[in-house]
Formats: sequence, structure tokens, C-alpha cells
Amino acid sequence: MTSLILLPVLKPDPNKLQEAYEVVEDDDTQVKTITIRVPKFFQFDGASIPWPAWQVIGTPFNPRFMGASVFHDWIYHTHQVTRDVADDLFHKMLVSDGVNKTKAWLMREAVVTAGGSYWDNDKDDLAYIDRLRKRIVADGRNPSQYGI
Repeated sequence: MTSLILLPVLKPDPNKLQEAYEVVEDDDTQVKTITIRVPKFFQFDGASIPWPAWQVIGTPFNPRFMGASVFHDWIYHTHQVTRDVADDLFHKMLVSDGVNKTKAWLMREAVVTAGGSYWDNDKDDLAYIDRLRKRIVADGRNPSQYGI
């Protein structure tokens, strides 16, 4: 179970949707022999669940989805592991955070099927990572600790 601390953001980064949460303290998890560390200040816009599926799956900001979604989004930005490993971690974290196995499997299959276009960072994603890198440096930390 993740110990991630998140707060809603009143003025999200322009690369994010209108609603976003921000990581309050660094958090990390192990993936095989690699430590994935999500930095303080990283913003994410919840689980990517299309609104017609909210009745069956849940809403993007369901607390049980948020830890897995933050790490999944971070890995999709930084490519510290392969996409398959990121999607497997997403599933594992969902189950660990109390999502039933069937729903977690459905969510994993959804990112496997529809997540490909998000794996490749576009210019807006790269600009966001650069702004985040600058915030990390200004906070006295080394961006390389986070895979950037």
C-alpha cells in the first residue's frame, strides 16, 4: 500500500487538465532492482477513466486509484522501466491499495489497450518535465534522483 501524500492544486500546470493533484513529499517503490521515486511537486490528473465507465470502475480521483495512477503517470513521463513493467506495476499497486482483482485487471487492460499514445512524450509533456526539473533544483534536490 502506498503512503503517497497528495493535495489538490488550485492552479494546475498548463500541461495538466483543469483538475490536478500534486505530490507533497517524495515517494518511492521498488520495481525489480530499480527504485522509482516520484518527486514532490509532480502533478497528475487522476486515473484516465472515461466518464461512461465511472459507474462501473469509479471516478478518476478515487483514493484507491491515486497511488497507482501517480506512479504509472510518472513512469510514462520518465520511461525508467518498460511500458509493460509500468502497466504491471499499476495493476499490482491497485490490488495492494484495495481495488478488487477484477476491476484492477480491467484497469490494467485499459492502459495496455489505450495507453500507447501517452507513452510517447509530446512537446507539452517535455516542457512540463523541464518546469518540474527547475522546481526540483530550486528546492535543493537533484533531478537525477527521479529519473529526469
